[in-house]
Amino acid sequence: MFNKGLANISVMAVMRIMVVLLLVFACVRIVQPFLGALIWAVIIAVSVWPAFNWLAYRLNARRKLAACLLIGAIAIALAAPIGLMILSLGDLWPLLHDLANSLGGYHLPDPPQWLASLPVVGPGVSQAWKGAQADLPSMLTKLLPAINRGALWSLSYGAQLALSLLEIVLALIVAALLLINGEHAWSVAEKTILKLGGAPATELPDVVVRTIRGVTTGVIGTALVQTLLCVIGLVIAGVPAPLVLGFLCFMLAVAQMPTLLVWLPAACWVFYTGHKGLGIFLLLWGFLLVNTIDNFIKPVLISQGAKLPLSLIFIGVIGGLLAWGMIGLFIGPTLLAVGYTLFEHWLKGEETLPPGV
Repeated sequence: MFNKGLANISVMAVMRIMVVLLLVFACVRIVQPFLGALIWAVIIAVSVWPAFNWLAYRLNARRKLAACLLIGAIAIALAAPIGLMILSLGDLWPLLHDLANSLGGYHLPDPPQWLASLPVVGPGVSQAWKGAQADLPSMLTKLLPAINRGALWSLSYGAQLALSLLEIVLALIVAALLLINGEHAWSVAEKTILKLGGAPATELPDVVVRTIRGVTTGVIGTALVQTLLCVIGLVIAGVPAPLVLGFLCFMLAVAQMPTLLVWLPAACWVFYTGHKGLGIFLLLWGFLLVNTIDNFIKPVLISQGAKLPLSLIFIGVIGGLLAWGMIGLFIGPTLLAVGYTLFEHWLKGEETLPPGV
């Protein structure tokens, strides 16, 4: 009888575990299509929480109004430019096609004599110039099929880009709800972490919050400032599709790569069209503002967060883009930074444990 009772208890325990696992699996499958938007909503809510509290205090504790105003401002600053960029993406390919056709009959002049006399780099640059002088027309002619394929790709994936925009809107709505119910959400998060990690995990919520704010303000915030300056310069110089180029600039800035890969070719195009004054302006604008502003604002913005390896940010940008599309640019580096910081925190905790524990 005793063994039979134990067997019944074991069967019931296994059944409970199976039911719980099935419930968790079903919930994950339901939430999976919205997982990227939900994660980004949490990142947004955590990042703007101090600003939300300040605004709610100024509005006499009207939290719903404060959340709507703050999220509305973020939507105007973020979702609207991305939507316009998606709409203007279709106009970029005919422009590139016409540009390649117009450059097809263009021949570079001979390299200046002083170029070859430059120390170290002179002979190599001069040789590359001569190679481009001979192959430029054929190279541009070969680009035309690739441009046509790119136009077809942009049309076929237009629905996916629109879906990314819908995810951004969903993330902003959920972020507004999290701000309105911030205290309750924070209490649930703390209790969950304590249940999972016990007493040693009491510091983890604050560590995660500091890391998220450090990445969003230091890395993503700096990239947004650089992108805004780049787009302003492109618009003043009359460069076509400035929002598309601005999106490329944002990707490069978040990945900690030089933004001159965007505005320098644009300046060369302005020179080619014969507007030397605007070309000089764009070069100065890029070198003096876009390319150097991060050296001044990033140390200030990222001071509250942890110092993160550049390779980690780069992998987060590329991996996030592949995993979640456009919104992965925001949540990829943030999630990797949180994981990296928690791992470091865990290692430090292990070092401080007394011997034998």
